[in-house]
Amino acid sequence: MSIQHFAILLERLKANDQSAFKELVFAFTPRMMTVARIYSKDEEDAKDVLQDAFIIIYNKIGTFIGSEEKAFFAWAKRIIINICLSRSQKMSRRMEQHPGEILKEYKLESHVIANLTAKEIMTLVHKLPLPYRQVFALFAIEGYSHQEIAERLSIKESSSRSRFYRARIMLQEHFNNLFKVMIA
Repeated sequence: MSIQHFAILLERLKANDQSAFKELVFAFTPRMMTVARIYSKDEEDAKDVLQDAFIIIYNKIGTFIGSEEKAFFAWAKRIIINICLSRSQKMSRRMEQHPGEILKEYKLESHVIANLTAKEIMTLVHKLPLPYRQVFALFAIEGYSHQEIAERLSIKESSSRSRFYRARIMLQEHFNNLFKVMIA
């Protein structure tokens, strides 16, 4: 989408143009779904999050400052992450998940990762249990510190570090399993 086209789309959205909102949904759903999927427990939950996010965007578009697509996506992404983390905190209050056995650490050759597509990598990330996937994404993708993650998720900083470490081990295991299948 061109810079000028997006700026006009934003103006139309702020003027409550329903067709502009429909255009926004079609244009941003794939990227926003990717974000929702990372922080949600499963595909259905991600769809619910995405729907909630679009409702919030529709209602709060007047508060968005800027005219660049990149800034808008960052704003929308923040909404999605906040919804997911809020849902996750509610869920974890009801039921605390405990990790299974701690996996052995494997060394992963860089050529294995280089041969994977983005879709294959995301599939492996999605296999992580939600608490680990969230910490992994917040730290490795979003760049939050463990202290910031701990505050956002209402956990101890050491728990954030532990979840990230275990997520890395689990990912390495998933990568190794995939690599074994690829060379078999």
